[in-house]
Amino acid sequence: MKIFHLLFLALALGCGKKDTAPENAGKVSGTVRDHSGKSIQGVQIIVDNSIFFNSNLSTKTASNGSYSLALPTTGAWYAFAIHKISFNGKIYQCYLHPEISTGFGPDGAVRDFTWQLTGQKAEPLTGHYGGTITVDNFPGVYLDTEEIRFTLIPEGKLIDGSQGQTLVRNATDGQQILDVPIGRYRISARYGEEHLKLRRWNSQDSFEKEIIFDFEPQINAQCDNCFKLEYNR
Repeated sequence: MKIFHLLFLALALGCGKKDTAPENAGKVSGTVRDHSGKSIQGVQIIVDNSIFFNSNLSTKTASNGSYSLALPTTGAWYAFAIHKISFNGKIYQCYLHPEISTGFGPDGAVRDFTWQLTGQKAEPLTGHYGGTITVDNFPGVYLDTEEIRFTLIPEGKLIDGSQGQTLVRNATDGQQILDVPIGRYRISARYGEEHLKLRRWNSQDSFEKEIIFDFEPQINAQCDNCFKLEYNR
């Protein structure tokens, strides 16, 4: 995995600050927990060299959510946590949020992670922890998509086992509803007082006033943790 390649920035962030106690010198360590503080076992920790291509270290968290990796004596690094989890018959890959996101050098560091369902990903990653819904129109139907109001009602618990809430969202850029907690939803849409009809994008499904959907872990060459729909009148 190659996520960041800016040499001087990496050196500045990674080697200019010591953020670990002496007993942790020469290694990166930490814990991984969910939103309630419960430890998560089996999360993949990737420590990525920010200078040299394909020079990565990797381990998984223990039963108490902890991990530790010895570092080479040179280099600048970033730590990432990826939780792969089965949900409604599909395998999702979720990046977890670091308490500290800056790089570090061979002196070592402590990097703790929390599983967040929403929010902006910490640099150097981009995007959001939540899923993305892409909105398109049926050919010949042209509405101001930003004015369409979508209602999402959870069908069961969310991916982390927590209870979801009804969401009312707009596609703020006219194309995407961003940062939706991953779960199974019943979705409907209104344009003013008019109920629109929905279906999966580019499918032969019938248009319905509401549909139930799961986010797709990946749509090849398009998006991760996303769902694509189209609307009709």
